[in-house]
Amino acid sequence: METLIKDDKTFLFLLGGSQAAYKIYADEFVAAAGGRQAIIAVLAQTRSGWEKYQTEITRPWLDRGVAHFIPVTPYEAGRLDQTSALAALSSATGIFICGGNTPTNHQLFAYGAIGAAIRKKYRAGVPVAGISAGALISLSICPLTPQETGEKELKIVQGLGLASGFVIGVHFTEWNALPEVLELMAKTKTDIGYGIDEPACMAFENGRFTRVLGKSVFRIEMTDFNSRMYKMLPIS
Repeated sequence: METLIKDDKTFLFLLGGSQAAYKIYADEFVAAAGGRQAIIAVLAQTRSGWEKYQTEITRPWLDRGVAHFIPVTPYEAGRLDQTSALAALSSATGIFICGGNTPTNHQLFAYGAIGAAIRKKYRAGVPVAGISAGALISLSICPLTPQETGEKELKIVQGLGLASGFVIGVHFTEWNALPEVLELMAKTKTDIGYGIDEPACMAFENGRFTRVLGKSVFRIEMTDFNSRMYKMLPIS
């Protein structure tokens, strides 16, 4: 049976990318997912990755009384069992998208029946959280860097579209990601970007940014696309 949360709000949490970030969003994510009764679908691009990071991903949920989570991972060949994946999403009251290689995450979770199921649940009020590559594929504009694709230039693809009108960079300070964010903004003519540090999370309600959890997040405003002139200010 499909589980939908009846709520007037949508909830999205974009995590910058480290173990510290797992703790700072958990109170709000778990509450939005139904508290101790939450059923969280965990979307990971490999079974080995899920097993490696399972404890640090789920510990904050367990600490808050959540005992039911369902891993959604592909076979060794890199293909999802669509039937079991859709069944997991159908019963989920919360969805967590893990990090890793962004093109792989995009291929597995951002389009087709799986992507449609995630969007349906999100619109119904089921909270979605994504960390690193999981955060990147959550937006309308999703960057695939040359380091990940092996191509010469930045590739831009359509993400899940859970929020739009801006772009993000993850591991922002730690990986010196500002040049990549500026390139993404210039190529897509997007005048607002955000840089999310590893121990930080951006929280959204109804597609609108509401607050920073943890620290730090930077707001970037492109003032001239041709020269790539910009202003950047910390917002946490």
